[in-house]
Amino acid sequence: MHIRRTIIASAIAIATVLGTSACNLASPVASLDYYAPSEGAQADLGRLKARNLMYFVIDKDHYGLVGSFVNSSPEEVAFALSFETNSGKDTYREYALPANSVKSFGFQNQPALKVDLKVESAISAEEIEKDPSLLAGGSVAVFLYTNTDQIQINVPVMGDDFPGYEDLVARISAN
Repeated sequence: MHIRRTIIASAIAIATVLGTSACNLASPVASLDYYAPSEGAQADLGRLKARNLMYFVIDKDHYGLVGSFVNSSPEEVAFALSFETNSGKDTYREYALPANSVKSFGFQNQPALKVDLKVESAISAEEIEKDPSLLAGGSVAVFLYTNTDQIQINVPVMGDDFPGYEDLVARISAN
């Protein structure tokens, strides 16, 4: 009788230990998934990667798109950016990115791409005219094209009080 109780108790203990410690045998570990930690938007378009895209609105005269484009291939990649401006026109900018290189706007002491993007907002135009930084928290559509593909990226809109980006905001405000 004592042996049977010992076997049953041992089986329950082993089942409990295996049931609680082997939970990741059936599901993948999320910490092993690749991600680019940043506040901005990310996109991969073949060999071209867009990283940390953000649109800063400081005031009505100071604004800019920031981010980096990475070519991870041994060949040059041509790409284009397209967006709608506040004037209602679609703006199109083309770039050639050499093999294994990075094109940055706003980072690595490069100027931000100064383009007055149209940001949809429920805030009245009069209030935005007084304080454009009220647009912070919204997003703006940026279209990225290569010779073979295209993607729409919803880029977050940032204001002038974003911690960690004080130097970037100062550079945008100076231009």
